[in-house]
Amino acid sequence: MICNISQDVFQKISKFIQTRFGLYFPPKRSNDLMRGIMSVAKQKNIDFKEYIDLMLLNKLSKEDIKNLVECLTIGETYFFRDKKLFEVLRQRILPDLIYAKKRTNKNLKIWSAGCSSGEEAYSMAILIKELIPDYKDWNIKIIATDINYSSLNKAREGIYREWSFRGVDLNIKNKYFNKINDTCYKLNEEIMELVTFHYLNLADPNYVVENMIMNHIDIILCRNVLMYFGKYHVNQIINRFYNMISNEGWFIVAPSESLFLNGTSFVPVNVNNMFLYSKNMKQNNFGELWYKKSEEKELFIQNDMKICSKNEDEYKNRTIERMIAPMEDINSEKGLLKEENLDVEKFEKLARSFANEGNLEEAITWCKKAIAIDKINPLYYYLLASIQQEQGDIDEAMISLKKNIYLDGNFIMAYFDLGNLYLKRGKYKEALKNFDNTSVLLKKFDEDEIVPHSGEMTVGALKVIIQNLCNKGEVYEEK
Repeated sequence: MICNISQDVFQKISKFIQTRFGLYFPPKRSNDLMRGIMSVAKQKNIDFKEYIDLMLLNKLSKEDIKNLVECLTIGETYFFRDKKLFEVLRQRILPDLIYAKKRTNKNLKIWSAGCSSGEEAYSMAILIKELIPDYKDWNIKIIATDINYSSLNKAREGIYREWSFRGVDLNIKNKYFNKINDTCYKLNEEIMELVTFHYLNLADPNYVVENMIMNHIDIILCRNVLMYFGKYHVNQIINRFYNMISNEGWFIVAPSESLFLNGTSFVPVNVNNMFLYSKNMKQNNFGELWYKKSEEKELFIQNDMKICSKNEDEYKNRTIERMIAPMEDINSEKGLLKEENLDVEKFEKLARSFANEGNLEEAITWCKKAIAIDKINPLYYYLLASIQQEQGDIDEAMISLKKNIYLDGNFIMAYFDLGNLYLKRGKYKEALKNFDNTSVLLKKFDEDEIVPHSGEMTVGALKVIIQNLCNKGEVYEEK
């Protein structure tokens, strides 16, 4: 720790910050917290420890609180940050949304939650202007909120330096910005008018802007924001977002934050290999849509059991062959199936077929019949674990995965899934051990190879996911 304070005092400070603002500073980020407090104490021109006493005695003024937040929430952003995401928005999400809205009410509402100095919100405004020639005939609201007053003031000015344009297409820069001196550019008024900026603390129980509760949002962007909150507040924020988003609307987080969406009602959707979240999305809107009801993996490691697509082409390269008969044939024969007429592979295929129908109890029955015949086939235990996770039976799923690993110590996805389940239970040591085992096994493959039994996940992608999980694991520490 960069200053001489006791662990007890640090915990009290951390608790105060989390209670007041929702911001979570675990011990691993103690230096970040202390640096922020030292900076604000210096601004107030008082001793560091004196400032801490005022804080813990709840004697800070409103201006002090404002300055404290600003020192703890300095954001890093720039225009069109994450090119791949904005291409997906430009090519798929916004055109479909605009088409639907054009046929109804021409209302479009987008929220940049945790907008920092405004680059993300203005990037969305530029996209809207590019995609809707008659945007002035629409009722378009782009709302941008943040807890940092200084960032909001900067955003309202619309003046940016070169650092905010790294990677931005020069044509966009020349079209929508005017150079005002050697280092600064001013955003065009027509773009600025599309965005309104407001103070809002996501940890607050009510989201009110301009004396109105936020609702009917078509797209919420909340990227690289949830990672700063504790588990309790993250769950609360996601639940509020879900209630505010319009049916079939979109929730977008940073890839490293997708772990937070475990067990929520949002539906993961793969659009051009970029994973977003939808509320009650109709599955046939995109050929690439992959949906599973619970226990998503970081960036959605797809198991066969968790793929529910009506596009048959998605199944061509799966590790296991397609189900033994069209679904209607299976439905018509359910009461006529006789075990003596089926071999173990057909038991397995029936298990997959019933699981794809959502009939998980029946799927487990047939999977266990396959195991009873072939007790040393690790694939059947992995299939059983997948179904059990779908049911929410984590304990049994962990047992099945351990049996899989006992039979096949090189089954990569079993180690990875088990690590995820340990992480969900808050057992970080065990989770890390399984992720380490996964990483060791991945070294045997090239980066662009598909991980066995993962669906279509490449080795390189899984390595990145594991790194993200390990880096962000502290946000699930118990408090």
